[in-house]
Amino acid sequence: MKNDIKVGQADSQAQSWASQMLSGFSVEQKIGQLIHVATWSNKNDEHTTYIKDLIQKYGVGGLIFFQGDPVSQARLTNEYQSSSETPLMISIDGEWGLGMRLDNAEPFPYQMTLGAIENEKAIEEMGEIVARQMKRIGIHVNHAPVIDVNTNPDNPVINFRSFGQDKIKVAQKGTAYMKGMQSEGILAVAKHFPGHGDTASDSHKELPKLDKSRAELEETELYPFKKLFAAGLGAVMVAHLQIPQLEPDTKRASTLSRSIVQDLLKGDMGFEGLVFTDALDMKAVADHYAIGEVDVEAFKAGNDVLLFVQDVEATIQQFKVALADGSITEEELDERCLKQLVAKYNMGLDQIEPIKLEGILEDINRDTRTINEQLYEASMTQVKHTEGLLNDESIGMLSLFANGDQAEQGALSHHTLLKGTLDQTGTPLFEQLVTKDLGIEKSISLRFDQIESKKEKVISELKEKQAVIVAIHNVKLKAPDNFGITAEMAQLVADLSNAVPVYLVFFGNAYAVSKLGSLNHVKSMLLAYQENEYTHRLAYEIVSNKKEAKGILPVSI
Repeated sequence: MKNDIKVGQADSQAQSWASQMLSGFSVEQKIGQLIHVATWSNKNDEHTTYIKDLIQKYGVGGLIFFQGDPVSQARLTNEYQSSSETPLMISIDGEWGLGMRLDNAEPFPYQMTLGAIENEKAIEEMGEIVARQMKRIGIHVNHAPVIDVNTNPDNPVINFRSFGQDKIKVAQKGTAYMKGMQSEGILAVAKHFPGHGDTASDSHKELPKLDKSRAELEETELYPFKKLFAAGLGAVMVAHLQIPQLEPDTKRASTLSRSIVQDLLKGDMGFEGLVFTDALDMKAVADHYAIGEVDVEAFKAGNDVLLFVQDVEATIQQFKVALADGSITEEELDERCLKQLVAKYNMGLDQIEPIKLEGILEDINRDTRTINEQLYEASMTQVKHTEGLLNDESIGMLSLFANGDQAEQGALSHHTLLKGTLDQTGTPLFEQLVTKDLGIEKSISLRFDQIESKKEKVISELKEKQAVIVAIHNVKLKAPDNFGITAEMAQLVADLSNAVPVYLVFFGNAYAVSKLGSLNHVKSMLLAYQENEYTHRLAYEIVSNKKEAKGILPVSI
């Protein structure tokens, strides 16, 4: 695979290869090239046969993989590539690496965590490692980074997936991640154009409204896109948004709007790379158009790649109807198809070789631990700091578990958010380390549903201490239901803070901190944006003055 991708450029070799491929295509095959379908590596043989049929019968141009495992995906990729006359463009939605989708691959930090890092060098290095992982199992495209400026704390779909609320820092960190990936030959797809950060609903479920003028978009949402375009971004994904001041049809998402895709993105902003739709099965668009029709509308708007097409046969038939009635032309089809073929050549798809299956897990996990240690250490943020914890002779410990996601109800050891941090008794690693090192004699753990009945007893037992470390765990990733932070939990922290010096350690989404109310009485607060072995160890080392917190808040709390 070629490195340092520049998709918008076609040298003579790329043009020659793409033109030769295109000259052998039927109209149906040209349409098929624009279609990328979803596939999984953890499904049965029936699914594999179904995908092979789509490749062989309709000549689909690419596949986007979802859940599974790296070895199975590589094996299937070999199988699918050998079934296709034209090399398939393989993509994945891996915002925090392969581990976002695949088992047995260690994930990298969420983008909000990366947003707390001052020096972007480590983020660029992470992008390089992500790219090498993906190349190892035959992936060419990663639908990342997210460069939405998250200005709405209650955003239900972007939120922790954003680098933060500062457009300049979002652009800087997005550029670093993009450059890292593209320097190693993986096409980066920045999303979600023109900006999904100030929305209050989820486009997977409905069509969110972004009621902003062009000038307002220029001021905030479009800023990171401009910066990444200038830095050589290879591809962009268009969001499913209702933007009434740019598109008057209230049912027409930005993905399907010619004024947004063709006129704004390609025209005014001059973007020449590949333009991907967001998934065309999402309710924001699927609820408003017939199957097949939505894909044609996306093409008319100016998109180059139709992602997650639901019914390939219906889409091809709808395209043929549009060609017959003149609402699209074969010249437009040729142009869009040629552009994708040039991109394939630039990504090295002119020379596809079978993926070596031996040693995949060792190869993809080789560098992850070292870079993750650097990233998490650089992200730990001391929001409020007071010296002197280790000078206190009598320290108590209170662990509070919010109403976070659970894989198995009522069993703390199976909490997905706490995976890998609990011992057999359900005690978090942070508490184990702190209790042992600081000689804590009184340690209490409470679930969210135990707080109200036990609050008075807990305060009575801990107020005699000279200081209390309060660790909050299992915070939900997303905004609905206050991130799992209950009113009783917030009141307990406030009441305890009024009775004894409290050193708060918060494991979770930065926005969730605000759900605890005023923290004026807390002596110190350390923010770890995620819940894992790295953050637990680092929090312990910072609390015990072995390390300093280096992170900066990426959002207001």
